[in-house]
Amino acid sequence: MTIADVPHFQLYGEGGSFADPGFVHIETIESRSRLTGWEIGAHRHDTLDQLLVIAAGAVAVTFEGVKRSFDAPVVIHVPAGMIHGFLFDEDVDGAVITFSTDLRALLAAGQSGLAIVADRPVAQCLTRAQAERFGPLVGELYRECSGHDLGRITAAGWLVGLLLVQLTRAVRDSALPLSGNDDRARRFRTLVDDHFRDHRTIAFYAASLGMTERSLTRFVRAHFGCAPMHYIHRRLVLEARRLLIYGNHTVAGVAEQLGFADPSYFSRFYYRMTQERPSATR
Repeated sequence: MTIADVPHFQLYGEGGSFADPGFVHIETIESRSRLTGWEIGAHRHDTLDQLLVIAAGAVAVTFEGVKRSFDAPVVIHVPAGMIHGFLFDEDVDGAVITFSTDLRALLAAGQSGLAIVADRPVAQCLTRAQAERFGPLVGELYRECSGHDLGRITAAGWLVGLLLVQLTRAVRDSALPLSGNDDRARRFRTLVDDHFRDHRTIAFYAASLGMTERSLTRFVRAHFGCAPMHYIHRRLVLEARRLLIYGNHTVAGVAEQLGFADPSYFSRFYYRMTQERPSATR
């Protein structure tokens, strides 16, 4: 299997390209992995991060072809775009928490420690005391995501933030290091986050990373499975969805915020990317 062949999912085995900005999902590891013989094959999520909080059992995790094994208790963070897979013991007990990169960016804003952890792969073994701090947060997240209480979406988002805080405190020096390619991918994502509204050319991104346009195209296709401009357009759509769903904006206002001079062109662009008109998303 080549990198381009690696499947892209929202949740493992399920299609879809974009997650709502406040998307949070939690399920037991057993609920999905039992159906696949306790193995989750190599895949990636374009706009979703994941946390696995494992209280019992063992897991072999593969990040970009590098495999390591861990006994519980352990917490694993998988940033969006990272090719990963898992092989679980049959007696594994734990949760998989999936959340949008937009939520992660909001939680990490102004928090340099969270930003560092949130943008890198982490596999952190826990002490008993650390594990005891994760358990209640996971339990509360189950309750919020399965219920219908007022403010549950907000509560779920903040619980994800608290889990990231606990992970940041637990990481110290034992996280998996970033490879050179992972660091370049992070820099590319940061550039896109900073400039997607400016509609910069590929030449701008290539020069900013010290690459030629051709080498940047090869790199982005290998790491993210798409052309650089398509990745930028996906980021534009993610922000458009956030503004349409959570903002009090007209379609024309969203188009203006995202650097589109012509609202009708924005609507055509949005429909081409999502097969949905902006007015239907609001």
